[in-house]
Amino acid sequence: MAQAYIGLSGYSYKPWQGPGRFYPPTLKQTGFLGYYATRYDTVELDGVWYRLPSEKAVVGWLATTPPHFIFAPKVHRQISHRSRLKPEGYDFIRLMLSRLKALESAKRLGPLLIQLPPNLGRDDDRLSMFLQQLPTSVQWAIEFRHGSWHDTAVETLLRRFNVSWVAADTDERPAECRDTANFWYVRLRRSTYDERDLAEWAEKIRKMVSEGKNCYVYCKHEDEGSPWVWADRLLQLCEMDQCAGTRGISLRCSESR
Repeated sequence: MAQAYIGLSGYSYKPWQGPGRFYPPTLKQTGFLGYYATRYDTVELDGVWYRLPSEKAVVGWLATTPPHFIFAPKVHRQISHRSRLKPEGYDFIRLMLSRLKALESAKRLGPLLIQLPPNLGRDDDRLSMFLQQLPTSVQWAIEFRHGSWHDTAVETLLRRFNVSWVAADTDERPAECRDTANFWYVRLRRSTYDERDLAEWAEKIRKMVSEGKNCYVYCKHEDEGSPWVWADRLLQLCEMDQCAGTRGISLRCSESR
């Protein structure tokens, strides 16, 4: 049965701690991930974009979180921003996956997010070569931030390799909701979401899950923001859809928030 995984982009933000914030005031930072995993069943690992984790650190993530918890790493910048999908970055993909192997072996590795730089324009040949060499043992999602990519031919290319077109919803541009894989990856990046916005996203998620597609949904991180408010409400709205009689939906949600 398909599932909707809803969480946040990252977890290790000190400004999220304190009275009325996400983390209790007395919680040590080493306990952030364990506490986070009592609230959500997935996290987008933004930090991997900056630095590859050690194998020891990855094993620690597994030990700190429950067996159903899913990690969605953001692909390292060496691949997306420095090599810009060119062949010189291919070996780094293997290195990154070797560091994340424990997650894959434990079936705890979610989609890997490839976020392209905003100044990288469309190049179908480069993208095709890049996608061809990606290991198919894991799932991949790609976020296009240059408008030239928004074309049906690019959709077709992603479908060929079962790569999810990331629905990235930002203040500058509404999400491109394109169905290109057997799962869906969503990034809610706007500065604010009201009740109507969240209800519309809950309906989109419900539809995808009812069609048998796992959905991975992550609300933006901001040091001073409170993205967990949106994630909590989105979970509630999806739960309400399920209680209203939606078929084929399984949501892993915490019992208390």
